[in-house]
Amino acid sequence: MAKVHYEGSFEVDKPRDVVYNFLIDPRGVASVIPGVESVDVVDQDNFKVKASLGVGAIKGTINITARFAEKKPPEGAKVVGRGSGMQSTMDFEMGFKLEEVGPNQTRVNWYFDGNVGGLIGSMGARVLDPVAQKIVQDSVQKLRQRLSQ
Repeated sequence: MAKVHYEGSFEVDKPRDVVYNFLIDPRGVASVIPGVESVDVVDQDNFKVKASLGVGAIKGTINITARFAEKKPPEGAKVVGRGSGMQSTMDFEMGFKLEEVGPNQTRVNWYFDGNVGGLIGSMGARVLDPVAQKIVQDSVQKLRQRLSQ
């Protein structure tokens, strides 16, 4: 089992409620994450995601079931979920808190905690971390671009 934790913050020139509404839309968020192939919104709190992933020599598809465990408009939200595929499992929690830093400026504070088991988990943090960090960095960069439009 490999444990991963990432967190960070960034600012965008958009009102807090606009940022919040984008971040609680699974399709919107999925559109900035590399490898996401499809998003199936089951209801307002539950959704499924299919993504292709490559870690080291292992490449394949992972199926994720996730739900909003908490929504506090327009301050933040928390999502919990589980993914499986590629002879691996992943349990995760991720969330965000929004701060107004100016009339039309919002700071997004985010985190991601996960436990990865099975084949990918056995590769350990040394292999997993650079891949996960690249996905996180790319996603945050695209998210900032999308929210700046």
